[in-house]
Amino acid sequence: MFLSPLFFACNSGEEADEQTQQDTLIVEDESQTPLSTIKVPSPVELYMFMYSAGMKFDKKFINPTERSSKYVTNYKKALNFGVYASDLAYCTVFKQNKETFSYFSVTKKMAEELGLTEGFDESIVKRIDANISNSDSLYHITNDSYAAATAYIEQQGNGALLPLMLTGAWIESVHIAAKSVKQFKPDDEIVLLIADQQFLLESLLEMFEAVPEEDNHPEFVEKLRDLQESFDKMYDNADVRITQKQYEEIIEKVQVLRAEIIG
Repeated sequence: MFLSPLFFACNSGEEADEQTQQDTLIVEDESQTPLSTIKVPSPVELYMFMYSAGMKFDKKFINPTERSSKYVTNYKKALNFGVYASDLAYCTVFKQNKETFSYFSVTKKMAEELGLTEGFDESIVKRIDANISNSDSLYHITNDSYAAATAYIEQQGNGALLPLMLTGAWIESVHIAAKSVKQFKPDDEIVLLIADQQFLLESLLEMFEAVPEEDNHPEFVEKLRDLQESFDKMYDNADVRITQKQYEEIIEKVQVLRAEIIG
């Protein structure tokens, strides 16, 4: 799973304080002056919660690996690298070892196409192949690989890819979580977690604002801002965290964005 320092959810107490320092991304401008410190979203939190809540894995929810050859621009590759990394996390959390190997392979291929030479080399593939029946080992191996890849992006100063990758992963996680909700209830645990995704969306928008204007994809960002407006409507509620109408509006926009990303 891709629980890198960029994605891992914070713990509580002293561990939380220590982890929080690791869960932020310093985005720098050309003068290397810190522009902002941004809390990076953790979509894997949803999968862990879903697994603990007894949700069932469904392969229909994820982006088929054979679609990967459709993504030819760096823009599409970065977004769908995030999608596939999210799918990889979903497969690993739900102990789908065969699917974990398949989704690691396609993520590795896309990493290579994006010039990410760390974290997805042949030695990692051999480790996965040797541990294909051990879910715990796969969890740690794929975690290490994604951590190395994202750290490499930062070191190479190619931070403009990160917002796209993280947004692809976030959209995919909300899509999968929403698919697991069979019937809307305002106090449903997954519904409430989806409602809380507004804070992660705010972080993603901050990341896009922190990269150079020519790299922040204004048309795509405008659609994310439109989605944020739907989340903001929840502040008008008095008795419930989110209404069915608001939930359905959010999910519809998420699905439209996902269709655009993977199409």
